[in-house]
Amino acid sequence: MMTQQTLSKLKELKLLGMADALQANLGQPAFRSLSFEEQIGILVDSEVSSRESRRLNRLLKVAKLRYPSACLEDVDFRESRGLEKGLFAVLTICDWVRQCRHIIFTGATGTGKSWVACALAVQGCRLGLSAIYRSSSQIAEEIIIAEATGSLPQLKGRLVKAAILVIDDLGLMPFDALVARTLFSIVDERDRLRTGPLVITSQYPTDNWYSLLGDPTVADAILDRIVHSAHHIHLNGDSMRKSRAKD
Repeated sequence: MMTQQTLSKLKELKLLGMADALQANLGQPAFRSLSFEEQIGILVDSEVSSRESRRLNRLLKVAKLRYPSACLEDVDFRESRGLEKGLFAVLTICDWVRQCRHIIFTGATGTGKSWVACALAVQGCRLGLSAIYRSSSQIAEEIIIAEATGSLPQLKGRLVKAAILVIDDLGLMPFDALVARTLFSIVDERDRLRTGPLVITSQYPTDNWYSLLGDPTVADAILDRIVHSAHHIHLNGDSMRKSRAKD
């Protein structure tokens, strides 16, 4: 009876990890043989683990990553791909987020740009940082719809506040004037508030981006805030999709 009351109170206090651990371990002789301090330690560790897991799941749900299971531990560092292990060891710490250091991935289609970008966003979520993923076509469509429905300020607010903003496949479709101006506003506000960096993937080198961003003046303003303070990573090699198909 006392155990049920304790479980109920733990759940009322939203200590769900402790409640689950207590319920799972009470019938275990090994747990009962532990000292009170050891038992409490196990329950507290379970609560911490449970909260971290729930927080990660919440952040990933909001991020809407194309590859939510991507992780830096699984990055393919074959020399032919052009990825530096040393650089990624530094990126794992996520100081680049706190320093607002943008990351630009370029390379041919299928070389894994989107996957690696998502892996960086997942790492940020693991450390409690918010992330949002949008392909270039998604962000263009959202801006156009938000402008039509009067919800553009709310959309811009969400995109500005995210610690990591991933824009995938930049250049896959050129932006019209409205999208380009709105994107500049988002980039400028993020830069002013230092809320966090962008992670951009593109098949095209940055020199070609001017023609993809609508008005040249707006394009110059956007690139000035991104390109000069970014890690540039070019992925080489054959399409990863072709490799998987052969396997």
